[in-house]
Amino acid sequence: MKLLLSKKGAIALVILLAVLLNLSIFCFAYPQTFKPESPTLARDFSAYYNGEWRLFHNPTEIYVGGTQPGDYPFSQQPQTFKYAPSFLILLAPFLTLSYQNALNAFDIIQFLSILFLAFFVYKLVENKNLFLAAIVAVIVLVDPLLFSPSASYSAANFLHYRIISLHVQTFSPSYYCGYLLANAHILQTVLLVGALYFGFAKKPWLSALLFAFGAFDPRGALLALPLLLWYNRHSIWAFIAGSAAFLAATNLPFFFYYGIGFAFLKTETNGSVVSQMYLYDWIPLFSIASLTILEIITVLYNRKIHFSFPLNLKTEKLENQKKQ
Repeated sequence: MKLLLSKKGAIALVILLAVLLNLSIFCFAYPQTFKPESPTLARDFSAYYNGEWRLFHNPTEIYVGGTQPGDYPFSQQPQTFKYAPSFLILLAPFLTLSYQNALNAFDIIQFLSILFLAFFVYKLVENKNLFLAAIVAVIVLVDPLLFSPSASYSAANFLHYRIISLHVQTFSPSYYCGYLLANAHILQTVLLVGALYFGFAKKPWLSALLFAFGAFDPRGALLALPLLLWYNRHSIWAFIAGSAAFLAATNLPFFFYYGIGFAFLKTETNGSVVSQMYLYDWIPLFSIASLTILEIITVLYNRKIHFSFPLNLKTEKLENQKKQ
């Protein structure tokens, strides 16, 4: 029977469906972003907005939790900023908007960036095994993993939350929380997967640039680094030099501005911060891990084919002569 879709067409269709599912998740979560996370606590985006506000009004307190004198007047207590100083560069334009408008704009930008993520994923998996490529595309674009760890849900309601309730979180728990809380790990996934794509496309400087900005949470960046080095192996020194240059340019100045860089390092060495993993924290980790596993399987499979040819050249020549 003639196939109705080519391999690449089938992968493109899976990615399109994943993007549409992502749209439904976003549409479900977006209206709820106009409400606080709780009566006393603002959503995750408050950490980014407050961190940016303090950069200009109270720079020594960027990584300090709670409400400080001179903070933006939030209705609820803001979350604590915990990311690399380079992230403040990306957040700077949002300070021109009020908090709620900035939160909404940030979420919309994150969803629109999914279109770029879909392109990056397609280019990375289009020549891989169809079945595995489809699975990886869905993991990266939707993250429908039923057993994502979460500090927010106890063992008592875990089964109901994951299996019984036919709720949108059941099918996409991490992305739902990412949009709902306006959390930046969706954006980090786009940046890191984009860095992988540009390495794959042999554009090491662009790969290094996206990696530098995608490293605002070092956990995801460290997991992506081995695959980044693999994709940039033909221009590895350009990638390493570019990464060092961009990381220095986007972070080093903050070490000389009220010691912001040192405050970040102090925060990163805090064991409770490093080990603390919320549902949305797993979005870039699952995405990078799935792409890495797919690449390892592909490389091993291609090497198996390569070594399946006869090693005895004389035997190979004799067989070819007999066929002629």
